[in-house]
Amino acid sequence: MLQNIYFVSFLGIISGLTLFLSGIRQMSKSFEGIISHKIRHKIDKLTSNKLGGVFIGIIITALLHSSSAATIIVISLVHGNLLSIYNAVPIIMGANIGTTFTAQLLAFEIKNLSIYLFIIGIFLMIVLRNKKHHIIWKTILGLALIFAGMDVITYSISRIKSTKFFFSLIKYLSKSKGMSVLAGFILTAVIQSSTTGITILQVMTASNIIGINSAILIILGQNIGTCVDTVIGSLATNKIGKQAALVHILFNLFGVIIFYFIIDYFCTFIVYLSPDNPARQIANAHTIFNVVTTIILLPFSSVLLYVSQKIIK
Repeated sequence: MLQNIYFVSFLGIISGLTLFLSGIRQMSKSFEGIISHKIRHKIDKLTSNKLGGVFIGIIITALLHSSSAATIIVISLVHGNLLSIYNAVPIIMGANIGTTFTAQLLAFEIKNLSIYLFIIGIFLMIVLRNKKHHIIWKTILGLALIFAGMDVITYSISRIKSTKFFFSLIKYLSKSKGMSVLAGFILTAVIQSSTTGITILQVMTASNIIGINSAILIILGQNIGTCVDTVIGSLATNKIGKQAALVHILFNLFGVIIFYFIIDYFCTFIVYLSPDNPARQIANAHTIFNVVTTIILLPFSSVLLYVSQKIIK
């Protein structure tokens, strides 16, 4: 009986993740061509100052729902001499903030939202037949898939949260701060999506499977794990592209180091902001980590670039 619960729950989680990632991919494809086109034609003007670069990174990643996708696009532009590496660094920092958009969106507890979005999306698909309007209904259907995936994952995890094995696993991962950070790194490196990893954490904290302190430590690890995609993507680029990828790694690594030493105070602050909403706590922790890290390290973007240029010559 217990094995059947694990098997059915595992299938449910995989199905939920498939729906979730399909929704992300749907929205990403809807915006990717437009974003690439806009960037290629207005590159110098839009990235003339650091704050402008950060803002562009936020917008691109919020639309693509993937900091890895946005960062790889930026690295590709640097590789093709379409974007200066100096202008690319603030965009990469902004991408880390933009990736928190999905978690904030999912923290809204609206029942049956996916059903309403599906109905609206299908209605608009029938009404809006002009190709230039396809992005509207495709985006809505993408959101519907994301929320449907979340519902399936939540239901599937709720079936196994009271089992002995699951509690033992969570207890083991929560033994030390380092172990929790490592778990976050491995989780994101394997599933290749920090957005999905954050979503899983939101479900687990909302279901009282994992405590907020351990969850936030896992978030720190996820911010390092998300760099794996960037590293892989940079392998096909030139030296400058690899330097841009290393800046991304250094940025996230330094951010994790900063927060690791103040983690207890940070957790207390996060709980204070949303005491009765664990999903929002995870979303806020993710957002605040990336915003504060950007504020601290943006003035030192040239230093990060200098270090990366010294390491990759």
